[in-house]
Amino acid sequence: MDAYFSSDRALMELIGKMIRKRRIGAQMTQKQLAEQASVAISSVANIEKGENSSLLTIIQVLRTLRSLDLLEAFFREEEVSPIAYAEAMSKKRVVQRVRNAATKTIKPESQW
Repeated sequence: MDAYFSSDRALMELIGKMIRKRRIGAQMTQKQLAEQASVAISSVANIEKGENSSLLTIIQVLRTLRSLDLLEAFFREEEVSPIAYAEAMSKKRVVQRVRNAATKTIKPESQW
C-alpha cells in the first residue's frame, strides 16, 4: 500500500484496524484498554473506527498495547554516506574575522 495515494480517512481507518488487531491479540476489551491507557472508552472506539483522534491519545493506547514500535520510523536518524558528508564539509564556508579599525591597539606617544 502506498500511503501517499490513500486519503487521510483511509489512513486513519488503517491505523484503527491495526490498533484493534493488537488489542484483540492482547486479549483486552476496549474498556480495559481505555482504563489502562487513562483515556475514555469512546476514544478507543473512535480510534478503532478510524475517526479523528489526537496523537497523544494514540500514543497512550499504543504504549499500553506495547506497540510503540509502530512509530519507530519517526525516530530513525537519517544515515549520511561518507561521500555525502565529505562533500558537505568541503562546501562549508570558512568564516574569517575582520578587525574593526576602532579595535586596533593604540601605541602610546613617544617621550622623545
